[in-house]
Amino acid sequence: MSPEIPIVPPKQLSNPLSAGGGGAHFENQVQSLFVTLMLTGGVVPCLPPWPIKRIKLQGRNQDYNTDDFIAFTEDRSTGRQAKLLAQIKHKIRLSENDATFGDVIKAAWADFNNGDLFDPALDALAVISGPLSADDIESVRTILDWARHYGTGQELVENVQLGNFSSDGKRKALAALRCQLNRANNGVDVSDDQLWCFMKCFHVLGYDLDVRSGVTLSLVQSHISQFSTDNASGIWGMVSKEVASFNQTAGTITTETVSESVRSAFSKRIERETIPKELTEVSSDHGPAMTYSSDERNALALASLVGQWDENSAGDRDEIRKLVEGL
Repeated sequence: MSPEIPIVPPKQLSNPLSAGGGGAHFENQVQSLFVTLMLTGGVVPCLPPWPIKRIKLQGRNQDYNTDDFIAFTEDRSTGRQAKLLAQIKHKIRLSENDATFGDVIKAAWADFNNGDLFDPALDALAVISGPLSADDIESVRTILDWARHYGTGQELVENVQLGNFSSDGKRKALAALRCQLNRANNGVDVSDDQLWCFMKCFHVLGYDLDVRSGVTLSLVQSHISQFSTDNASGIWGMVSKEVASFNQTAGTITTETVSESVRSAFSKRIERETIPKELTEVSSDHGPAMTYSSDERNALALASLVGQWDENSAGDRDEIRKLVEGL
């Protein structure tokens, strides 16, 4: 009698994102996007449009809880500084029972209450994820934006509760945020004003960097194309590899700390072609192309802005003459 052959159950298929390290890849892509913004003179969302001075990766070793990256910006004219503390989660559900969302809020609440690290008047907190659900976009992001337009926590809560002004989705979103903040606050209920102050600083940002055909990638490569018209994809890959190296050591990226190859790729913007001379000349069917002096061009521009006027009318011609002579 032949021995019985054991039946081996089939392998369970894994989510390709998890099996392929998609979460780590998404984090790298988002970090690389912000580094590219720094190198190309871009600005950080949620902050004043100031230049990016440095980007700290994995900031836990500097006591940040919202630590996937911290982007530091500075106003060159005044020296004022602002920073974005960001947590990157490829997939998140903004609800009362989502553990990932709970971890994000717990970390953000700790940083929000740390006066040594966070200034609510200038700094911002964000969770950055892949594409969001329609409910999250319509409800959560809307009430966060409302918070930034109201003067008190009571005003915010009352408007969210209004039947015709708000919606069930927005009321559910506010309840989820309050529930998660109460848990983060060691089980002690936060007041309406505490909830409002936190919501003013907290942002939910969605980037479609999880797919090659996404809009975000085309925009970041457009930034790179200011410096290279034929190798934007190659430079993007080089930046991503550089960021991965810094991320392993919880490093800080500046224009001085990046490698020479990355620095040289962004050393000089491409000079765009000026308008061809033939397009600045006005041609006539009855003779050669006509050119105009600076004063004449200004006069023509001013006359065109006046609107409709009759060149056969002495009054209209007199008014135009007065305008032109006043240049």
